[in-house]
Amino acid sequence: MLRTLQNKPGRMPFAEDNLGGIRKNLAKAMVGSTVDLLSDHHTIAHGIVAGVYMASGAPKIVVNGRTYDVSQVLTATTSSIQ
Repeated sequence: MLRTLQNKPGRMPFAEDNLGGIRKNLAKAMVGSTVDLLSDHHTIAHGIVAGVYMASGAPKIVVNGRTYDVSQVLTATTSSIQ
């Protein structure tokens, strides 16, 4: 049996409803990781994710004392402690 998904005005499909939670978990998982971020159209920032906070329902990561959206992350690698 096939069901069709019908979008109603003002209502997001189930998958989009969960996207915020996924982004929040992703941001939390990056704490302590070394990241490269697209700071603006011509600048790439590099640093370690120091923390996460929520702003207007969206997770923001803190790198080098500045906040960035999770969508600005280009690469993330686990930081090694020596």
